[in-house]
Amino acid sequence: MNNNALAAEHSPKKTKTRFLSKKKISNYIRNLISRTPIYTLFANPDNNNNNNNNKQPIPFVCTKRSEIKKAENVMEEAIERLKEHAIHSNDYNLHYCYANEIDIYRKRHKYVIVDKIDIEINNTDKYEEIIDTLSNFNNNLYSFVTVKGKVVREYNPNLVMIQQHFTDMSDPSFKGYLYALAVKRKVSEDTTIIALTSPNVNDHNYVDKNLFKNAIVESANSFVTDVDPEDYIRKRDLSKMFVHLSGYIIQKKSKSIQITSINAIEVDYRNAPKLIEESFRGDKLTILINLKNKYSMK
Repeated sequence: MNNNALAAEHSPKKTKTRFLSKKKISNYIRNLISRTPIYTLFANPDNNNNNNNNKQPIPFVCTKRSEIKKAENVMEEAIERLKEHAIHSNDYNLHYCYANEIDIYRKRHKYVIVDKIDIEINNTDKYEEIIDTLSNFNNNLYSFVTVKGKVVREYNPNLVMIQQHFTDMSDPSFKGYLYALAVKRKVSEDTTIIALTSPNVNDHNYVDKNLFKNAIVESANSFVTDVDPEDYIRKRDLSKMFVHLSGYIIQKKSKSIQITSINAIEVDYRNAPKLIEESFRGDKLTILINLKNKYSMK
């Protein structure tokens, strides 16, 4: 993939605004399965239960101080970049609008598409529950993509490396996976940030050795580590995926909860359907619409 060619081909010109019909959004939501999260990205002692089927496999706890420090530095930058891209600047164009309640903006950062979604939930009592829901990375089913995930390395209780596997339901031949550093940061009593970004991970995939370069969180490019993956990752032809930057800024206001979602991902197209990235963007929208419908006060 020639990133320079992509950057030249797609200039950040103003795009035509598209409006999703309620019927089209309903089709997304209809495919959701209501469920309790299997487990959240970060441990919450207050939410522990005695159901062993819901327990997360114990991750490898990193004890290398140098790697821990590098991971912390990468995620400090990721948080700053997330806050920067959450600011509504002139380079964003309105991409979708749903019933004047959820706005989806899009821009191009270098060769990467960045989506920004703003929603407001009129129920301040559900602040902690919403954070837990958005921290759940092991959603079995979004709308058109099944997701399985786990923590593969823990740097501290709020900083981990995750591995996620994806299957596109519209084209089950596509199976992708990614690694990402993930952090949850309570920046104040009423603001929480969840951020993810992909570093360079050597998982000994002998079929696909394609490397990505993080176009947003530059320090992630110098973070290199090894993981011991499952045999099927070593041997099978899975499509690699890469998170340049993804996450949420969740703010509790006097009468509502405001959420800004930032999402910039990349998929190795050599073994993937042409519009697979749009499927993932659609699922991000579905998650937030479902969140709003579930928690907003009627």
